[in-house]
Amino acid sequence: AFTPLSFGIETNEPASCKIDYVKKNSFENMSFYFGGSQLLKQNHTQTISLPGQANLEAENITLENDNEYELSVRCRDANGNSNPANFIFKFCVDKGPDTTPPLIITTDLLNGMPVAYNQTSVELILYVNEPSNCKWDHLDQNYENMETAMTCQDSVIPMNAQMLYECTTTLTGLKDRFENNFYFKCKDKATTPNVNTESYKFTITGTQPLVINSVKPNGTTIRDSTDSVKVTLKAETSAGYNEGEAICYFSETGSENDYNQFFETNSHTHSQDLYLSEGDYEYFIKCVDLGGNSDLEKINFNVESDSEAPIVVRAYHEETYLKIITNEDGECVYGMSTCNYAFEDGIKMTDVDGTKHYTDWDTKTTFYIKCQDDYGNQPLPDECNIIVKGF
Repeated sequence: AFTPLSFGIETNEPASCKIDYVKKNSFENMSFYFGGSQLLKQNHTQTISLPGQANLEAENITLENDNEYELSVRCRDANGNSNPANFIFKFCVDKGPDTTPPLIITTDLLNGMPVAYNQTSVELILYVNEPSNCKWDHLDQNYENMETAMTCQDSVIPMNAQMLYECTTTLTGLKDRFENNFYFKCKDKATTPNVNTESYKFTITGTQPLVINSVKPNGTTIRDSTDSVKVTLKAETSAGYNEGEAICYFSETGSENDYNQFFETNSHTHSQDLYLSEGDYEYFIKCVDLGGNSDLEKINFNVESDSEAPIVVRAYHEETYLKIITNEDGECVYGMSTCNYAFEDGIKMTDVDGTKHYTDWDTKTTFYIKCQDDYGNQPLPDECNIIVKGF
Protein backbone atom coordinates (compact mmCIF):
# COMPACT_ATOMS: atom_id res chain seq x y z
CA ALA A 1 0.00 0.00 0.00
CA PHE A 2 1.01 3.59 -0.76
CA THR A 3 3.96 2.46 -2.87
CA PRO A 4 4.42 5.13 -5.59
CA LEU A 5 3.18 3.90 -8.94
CA SER A 6 3.98 5.71 -12.20
CA PHE A 7 2.04 5.18 -15.40
CA GLY A 8 1.34 7.17 -18.51
CA ILE A 9 -0.44 7.66 -21.79
CA GLU A 10 0.58 8.81 -25.25
CA THR A 11 -1.81 10.80 -27.45
CA ASN A 12 -1.71 11.14 -31.23
CA GLU A 13 -1.66 14.93 -30.98
CA PRO A 14 -0.86 17.53 -28.29
CA ALA A 15 -3.60 17.39 -25.68
CA SER A 16 -4.46 18.17 -22.08
CA CYS A 17 -5.59 15.18 -20.03
CA LYS A 18 -7.56 14.65 -16.83
CA ILE A 19 -7.92 11.75 -14.41
CA ASP A 20 -10.56 10.87 -11.81
CA TYR A 21 -11.50 8.06 -9.42
CA VAL A 22 -15.12 8.37 -10.56
CA LYS A 23 -16.38 8.00 -14.12
CA LYS A 24 -17.57 11.42 -15.33
CA ASN A 25 -19.58 12.23 -18.42
CA SER A 26 -17.36 15.07 -19.66
CA PHE A 27 -13.81 16.32 -19.61
CA GLU A 28 -14.85 19.51 -17.75
CA ASN A 29 -16.35 17.60 -14.83
CA MET A 30 -13.24 15.55 -14.10
CA SER A 31 -11.34 16.47 -10.94
CA PHE A 32 -7.58 16.27 -11.61
CA TYR A 33 -5.21 17.08 -14.45
CA PHE A 34 -3.08 14.09 -15.46
CA GLY A 35 0.32 14.54 -13.81
CA GLY A 36 -0.87 17.89 -12.43
CA SER A 37 -0.16 19.60 -15.76
CA GLN A 38 -2.58 21.50 -18.00
CA LEU A 39 -0.03 21.76 -20.84
CA LEU A 40 -0.82 20.47 -24.31
CA LYS A 41 1.56 17.57 -24.98
CA GLN A 42 1.62 14.02 -26.32
CA ASN A 43 3.36 12.16 -23.49
CA HIS A 44 1.67 12.30 -20.08
CA THR A 45 2.90 10.70 -16.84
CA GLN A 46 1.07 10.31 -13.52
CA THR A 47 2.49 9.08 -10.20
CA ILE A 48 0.10 7.97 -7.45
CA SER A 49 0.22 6.13 -4.14
CA LEU A 50 -2.84 3.95 -3.66
CA PRO A 51 -4.11 3.01 -0.19
CA GLY A 52 -4.41 -0.66 0.64
CA GLN A 53 -7.60 -2.54 1.55
CA ALA A 54 -6.87 -2.25 5.29
CA ASN A 55 -6.53 1.52 5.03
CA LEU A 56 -9.88 1.81 3.27
CA GLU A 57 -11.68 -0.58 5.62
CA ALA A 58 -10.46 1.48 8.59
CA GLU A 59 -12.58 4.32 7.17
CA ASN A 60 -15.54 2.08 6.24
CA ILE A 61 -14.78 2.33 2.51
CA THR A 62 -15.35 -0.79 0.40
CA LEU A 63 -13.79 -1.39 -3.02
CA GLU A 64 -16.02 -3.02 -5.63
CA ASN A 65 -14.88 -5.13 -8.59
CA ASP A 66 -12.81 -7.62 -6.56
CA ASN A 67 -10.89 -4.88 -4.73
CA GLU A 68 -9.67 -3.25 -7.94
CA TYR A 69 -9.12 0.45 -8.38
CA GLU A 70 -10.42 2.11 -11.53
CA LEU A 71 -9.09 5.44 -12.77
CA SER A 72 -10.81 7.22 -15.66
CA VAL A 73 -8.90 9.36 -18.15
CA ARG A 74 -10.06 11.76 -20.86
CA CYS A 75 -8.03 14.11 -23.07
CA ARG A 76 -8.86 17.28 -24.99
CA ASP A 77 -6.92 18.83 -27.88
CA ALA A 78 -6.28 22.52 -28.64
CA ASN A 79 -9.56 22.78 -30.58
CA GLY A 80 -11.66 21.58 -27.64
CA ASN A 81 -12.25 18.06 -28.95
CA SER A 82 -12.30 15.48 -26.16
CA ASN A 83 -12.68 11.69 -25.99
CA PRO A 84 -16.31 10.60 -26.12
CA ALA A 85 -15.60 7.79 -23.63
CA ASN A 86 -13.32 7.28 -20.63
CA PHE A 87 -10.05 5.41 -20.94
CA ILE A 88 -9.88 3.13 -17.88
CA PHE A 89 -6.82 2.10 -15.84
CA LYS A 90 -7.36 -0.82 -13.44
CA PHE A 91 -5.12 -1.58 -10.45
CA CYS A 92 -5.13 -3.89 -7.50
CA VAL A 93 -3.20 -3.37 -4.27
CA ASP A 94 -1.56 -6.13 -2.27
CA LYS A 95 -3.70 -7.07 0.72
CA GLY A 96 -0.61 -7.42 2.89
CA PRO A 97 0.33 -4.90 5.58
CA ASP A 98 1.93 -1.55 4.82
CA THR A 99 5.61 -2.05 5.57
CA THR A 100 7.13 1.08 3.98
CA PRO A 101 7.65 4.43 5.72
CA PRO A 102 6.03 7.57 4.30
CA LEU A 103 7.70 9.35 1.42
CA ILE A 104 8.09 13.11 1.77
CA ILE A 105 7.66 14.15 -1.86
CA THR A 106 7.99 17.93 -1.85
CA THR A 107 6.93 21.22 -0.24
CA ASP A 108 4.96 24.22 -1.44
CA LEU A 109 8.09 26.38 -1.04
CA LEU A 110 11.32 25.92 -2.97
CA ASN A 111 14.07 24.28 -0.97
CA GLY A 112 16.75 26.91 -0.35
CA MET A 113 14.42 29.82 -1.08
CA PRO A 114 15.20 33.22 0.49
CA VAL A 115 12.90 35.17 2.80
CA ALA A 116 12.77 38.88 3.49
CA TYR A 117 15.05 40.59 5.98
CA ASN A 118 13.66 40.53 9.55
CA GLN A 119 11.18 37.74 8.69
CA THR A 120 11.28 35.26 11.57
CA SER A 121 8.70 32.67 10.46
CA VAL A 122 7.10 31.20 7.34
CA GLU A 123 4.10 28.98 6.58
CA LEU A 124 4.91 25.64 4.94
CA ILE A 125 2.99 22.71 3.44
CA LEU A 126 4.68 19.31 3.32
CA TYR A 127 3.40 16.76 0.80
CA VAL A 128 3.61 13.02 1.63
CA ASN A 129 2.45 9.94 -0.24
CA GLU A 130 0.17 8.65 2.53
CA PRO A 131 -1.68 9.94 5.60
CA SER A 132 0.95 10.45 8.27
CA ASN A 133 1.96 12.26 11.42
CA CYS A 134 4.94 14.51 10.70
CA LYS A 135 7.31 16.54 12.84
CA TRP A 136 10.14 19.01 12.31
CA ASP A 137 13.12 20.23 14.26
CA HIS A 138 16.15 22.46 13.92
CA LEU A 139 18.28 19.40 14.69
CA ASP A 140 18.52 16.16 12.73
CA GLN A 141 17.33 13.63 15.30
CA ASN A 142 14.90 10.74 15.87
CA TYR A 143 11.21 11.27 15.12
CA GLU A 144 10.23 10.85 18.80
CA ASN A 145 12.64 13.59 19.90
CA MET A 146 11.61 16.18 17.32
CA GLU A 147 9.95 19.17 18.96
CA THR A 148 7.22 20.42 16.61
CA ALA A 149 4.28 18.33 15.42
CA MET A 150 2.66 19.31 12.13
CA THR A 151 -1.06 19.40 11.32
CA CYS A 152 -1.69 16.50 8.92
CA GLN A 153 -4.64 14.95 7.11
CA ASP A 154 -5.96 11.81 8.81
CA SER A 155 -8.13 10.36 6.05
CA VAL A 156 -7.10 8.58 2.84
CA ILE A 157 -9.72 10.57 0.87
CA PRO A 158 -8.69 14.31 0.86
CA MET A 159 -5.63 14.10 -1.39
CA ASN A 160 -4.64 16.98 -3.66
CA ALA A 161 -4.46 17.17 -7.47
CA GLN A 162 -1.15 15.31 -7.44
CA MET A 163 -2.76 12.67 -5.21
CA LEU A 164 -0.59 13.59 -2.24
CA TYR A 165 -1.47 14.35 1.38
CA GLU A 166 -0.77 17.65 3.11
CA CYS A 167 0.85 18.50 6.43
CA THR A 168 0.99 22.17 7.44
CA THR A 169 3.15 24.05 9.92
CA THR A 170 4.83 27.36 10.72
CA LEU A 171 8.62 27.28 10.61
CA THR A 172 10.00 29.61 13.27
CA GLY A 173 13.34 30.91 14.48
CA LEU A 174 14.54 32.25 11.11
CA LYS A 175 17.77 34.26 11.23
CA ASP A 176 18.91 36.98 8.83
CA ARG A 177 22.03 36.42 6.70
CA PHE A 178 21.94 32.72 7.60
CA GLU A 179 21.05 29.35 6.06
CA ASN A 180 18.24 28.11 8.29
CA ASN A 181 18.06 24.31 8.17
CA PHE A 182 14.97 22.32 9.15
CA TYR A 183 14.61 18.53 9.38
CA PHE A 184 11.34 16.61 8.78
CA LYS A 185 10.32 13.06 9.59
CA CYS A 186 6.97 11.30 9.30
CA LYS A 187 5.27 8.24 10.80
CA ASP A 188 2.43 6.55 8.92
CA LYS A 189 -0.85 5.23 10.32
CA ALA A 190 -0.28 1.53 9.66
CA THR A 191 -1.18 -1.05 12.31
CA THR A 192 2.52 -1.27 12.97
CA PRO A 193 3.60 2.31 12.17
CA ASN A 194 6.52 2.89 9.80
CA VAL A 195 8.82 5.82 10.58
CA ASN A 196 11.36 7.70 8.44
CA THR A 197 14.91 6.89 9.42
CA GLU A 198 16.42 9.68 7.27
CA SER A 199 15.30 13.26 7.58
CA TYR A 200 14.01 15.44 4.77
CA LYS A 201 16.28 18.49 4.97
CA PHE A 202 14.79 21.83 4.05
CA THR A 203 16.66 25.15 3.95
CA ILE A 204 15.43 28.73 4.08
CA THR A 205 17.96 31.46 3.35
CA GLY A 206 17.85 34.56 5.54
CA THR A 207 18.79 37.76 3.71
CA GLN A 208 19.65 41.42 4.25
CA PRO A 209 17.97 44.62 3.05
CA LEU A 210 17.99 45.29 -0.70
CA VAL A 211 19.65 48.56 -1.71
CA ILE A 212 19.17 50.64 -4.86
CA ASN A 213 22.65 52.13 -5.25
CA SER A 214 21.91 54.46 -8.13
CA VAL A 215 19.10 55.55 -10.43
CA LYS A 216 19.38 57.59 -13.61
CA PRO A 217 18.53 60.08 -14.99
CA ASN A 218 17.89 62.34 -12.01
CA GLY A 219 17.98 66.12 -11.74
CA THR A 220 19.09 66.57 -15.33
CA THR A 221 17.82 67.48 -18.79
CA ILE A 222 17.72 65.05 -21.69
CA ARG A 223 17.73 66.61 -25.15
CA ASP A 224 17.45 65.29 -28.67
CA SER A 225 16.45 66.57 -32.09
CA THR A 226 13.26 64.45 -32.33
CA ASP A 227 9.75 65.14 -31.07
CA SER A 228 9.87 61.87 -29.13
CA VAL A 229 13.09 61.80 -27.10
CA LYS A 230 14.68 58.52 -26.01
CA VAL A 231 15.22 58.38 -22.24
CA THR A 232 16.85 55.33 -20.62
CA LEU A 233 15.94 54.63 -17.01
CA LYS A 234 18.79 52.85 -15.23
CA ALA A 235 19.15 51.32 -11.77
CA GLU A 236 21.81 49.37 -9.90
CA THR A 237 21.07 47.15 -6.90
CA SER A 238 23.14 45.41 -4.23
CA ALA A 239 22.84 43.45 -0.95
CA GLY A 240 19.42 41.75 -0.47
CA TYR A 241 19.46 38.21 -1.84
CA ASN A 242 22.26 36.98 -4.11
CA GLU A 243 24.24 40.24 -3.95
CA GLY A 244 21.41 42.44 -5.15
CA GLU A 245 19.85 40.32 -7.89
CA ALA A 246 16.36 41.77 -8.24
CA ILE A 247 13.53 42.75 -10.58
CA CYS A 248 12.90 46.49 -10.96
CA TYR A 249 9.72 48.36 -11.85
CA PHE A 250 8.82 51.95 -12.75
CA SER A 251 5.72 54.06 -12.23
CA GLU A 252 4.66 57.64 -12.86
CA THR A 253 2.26 57.66 -9.91
CA GLY A 254 3.86 55.41 -7.28
CA SER A 255 0.55 53.55 -6.84
CA GLU A 256 1.05 49.88 -6.02
CA ASN A 257 -0.97 48.68 -9.03
CA ASP A 258 0.67 51.09 -11.47
CA TYR A 259 4.20 49.66 -11.75
CA ASN A 260 5.63 48.23 -14.97
CA GLN A 261 8.59 45.86 -15.08
CA PHE A 262 11.86 47.07 -16.61
CA PHE A 263 12.61 45.52 -19.99
CA GLU A 264 16.12 44.52 -18.90
CA THR A 265 16.14 43.37 -15.28
CA ASN A 266 16.40 40.30 -13.01
CA SER A 267 20.04 41.12 -12.44
CA HIS A 268 22.15 43.69 -10.56
CA THR A 269 21.78 46.28 -13.34
CA HIS A 270 18.45 47.28 -14.84
CA SER A 271 17.40 49.47 -17.78
CA GLN A 272 14.25 50.59 -19.57
CA ASP A 273 13.98 52.76 -22.70
CA LEU A 274 11.17 55.30 -22.83
CA TYR A 275 10.25 57.72 -25.63
CA LEU A 276 8.92 60.95 -24.15
CA SER A 277 7.76 64.30 -25.42
CA GLU A 278 9.00 67.60 -24.01
CA GLY A 279 8.19 68.23 -20.37
CA ASP A 280 9.04 67.62 -16.73
CA TYR A 281 8.86 64.03 -15.49
CA GLU A 282 8.80 62.22 -12.16
CA TYR A 283 9.19 58.45 -11.87
CA PHE A 284 9.17 56.02 -8.96
CA ILE A 285 11.66 53.14 -9.21
CA LYS A 286 10.98 50.03 -7.11
CA CYS A 287 13.17 46.92 -6.99
CA VAL A 288 12.23 43.59 -5.36
CA ASP A 289 14.42 40.51 -4.85
CA LEU A 290 13.39 36.84 -4.65
CA GLY A 291 13.14 37.01 -0.86
CA GLY A 292 10.66 39.89 -0.98
CA ASN A 293 13.11 42.62 0.05
CA SER A 294 12.41 45.90 -1.73
CA ASP A 295 13.75 49.41 -2.08
CA LEU A 296 12.19 52.53 -3.60
CA GLU A 297 13.67 55.66 -5.19
CA LYS A 298 12.15 58.70 -6.91
CA ILE A 299 13.72 60.54 -9.86
CA ASN A 300 12.97 63.80 -11.64
CA PHE A 301 14.20 64.99 -15.02
CA ASN A 302 13.32 67.28 -17.90
CA VAL A 303 12.98 66.39 -21.57
CA GLU A 304 13.69 68.94 -24.31
CA SER A 305 13.36 68.57 -28.06
CA ASP A 306 15.94 70.59 -30.02
CA SER A 307 15.37 70.67 -33.79
CA GLU A 308 17.07 73.99 -34.55
CA ALA A 309 20.59 74.52 -35.81
CA PRO A 310 23.00 76.37 -33.48
CA ILE A 311 23.03 80.18 -33.61
CA VAL A 312 26.26 82.13 -33.92
CA VAL A 313 25.91 84.82 -31.25
CA ARG A 314 29.29 86.49 -31.86
CA ALA A 315 32.12 86.53 -34.43
CA TYR A 316 35.31 88.52 -34.05
CA HIS A 317 39.01 88.80 -34.85
CA GLU A 318 41.30 88.22 -31.88
CA GLU A 319 45.09 88.20 -32.24
CA THR A 320 45.74 85.90 -35.20
CA TYR A 321 42.43 84.01 -35.04
CA LEU A 322 38.86 84.24 -36.24
CA LYS A 323 36.67 83.32 -33.30
CA ILE A 324 32.95 82.58 -33.17
CA ILE A 325 30.68 81.73 -30.25
CA THR A 326 27.52 79.59 -30.57
CA ASN A 327 24.50 79.40 -28.26
CA GLU A 328 24.92 75.64 -27.68
CA ASP A 329 27.53 72.94 -27.82
CA GLY A 330 28.50 71.59 -31.21
CA GLU A 331 31.13 71.82 -33.91
CA CYS A 332 31.75 74.22 -36.77
CA VAL A 333 33.31 73.96 -40.24
CA TYR A 334 33.84 76.39 -43.08
CA GLY A 335 34.16 76.52 -46.87
CA MET A 336 35.91 79.25 -48.85
CA SER A 337 33.70 79.71 -51.91
CA THR A 338 30.03 79.03 -51.16
CA CYS A 339 27.49 77.84 -48.57
CA ASN A 340 26.43 74.99 -50.84
CA TYR A 341 28.66 72.22 -49.47
CA ALA A 342 28.15 69.15 -47.30
CA PHE A 343 28.97 69.64 -43.63
CA GLU A 344 31.42 66.74 -43.61
CA ASP A 345 33.30 68.33 -46.53
CA GLY A 346 33.95 71.55 -44.61
CA ILE A 347 37.23 72.51 -42.95
CA LYS A 348 36.91 71.83 -39.24
CA MET A 349 37.37 74.69 -36.78
CA THR A 350 39.02 74.11 -33.41
CA ASP A 351 36.50 73.82 -30.55
CA VAL A 352 36.96 75.02 -26.97
CA ASP A 353 34.30 74.13 -24.36
CA GLY A 354 31.81 73.22 -27.10
CA THR A 355 30.60 76.76 -27.81
CA LYS A 356 33.87 78.52 -28.76
CA HIS A 357 35.34 77.83 -32.19
CA TYR A 358 38.35 79.35 -33.93
CA THR A 359 40.59 79.13 -36.96
CA ASP A 360 43.49 81.15 -38.41
CA TRP A 361 42.58 84.69 -39.50
CA ASP A 362 43.15 85.47 -43.19
CA THR A 363 42.20 88.83 -44.69
CA LYS A 364 42.13 87.35 -48.18
CA THR A 365 39.58 84.66 -47.27
CA THR A 366 35.81 84.73 -46.94
CA PHE A 367 34.64 82.12 -44.40
CA TYR A 368 31.35 80.37 -45.17
CA ILE A 369 30.65 78.85 -41.74
CA LYS A 370 28.24 76.06 -40.81
CA CYS A 371 27.69 74.79 -37.26
CA GLN A 372 26.09 71.54 -36.10
CA ASP A 373 24.93 70.79 -32.54
CA ASP A 374 25.33 67.54 -30.62
CA TYR A 375 22.01 66.28 -31.98
CA GLY A 376 22.92 66.70 -35.65
CA ASN A 377 20.96 69.92 -36.26
CA GLN A 378 22.62 72.09 -38.94
CA PRO A 379 21.64 74.67 -41.58
CA LEU A 380 20.01 73.66 -44.86
CA PRO A 381 22.46 72.29 -47.46
CA ASP A 382 22.79 75.63 -49.30
CA GLU A 383 22.79 77.85 -46.20
CA CYS A 384 25.40 79.00 -43.67
CA ASN A 385 25.17 80.03 -40.05
CA ILE A 386 27.33 83.05 -40.82
CA ILE A 387 29.59 84.42 -43.57
CA VAL A 388 32.71 86.23 -42.36
CA LYS A 389 34.96 88.28 -44.69
CA GLY A 390 38.44 89.28 -43.59
CA PHE A 391 39.64 92.89 -43.91
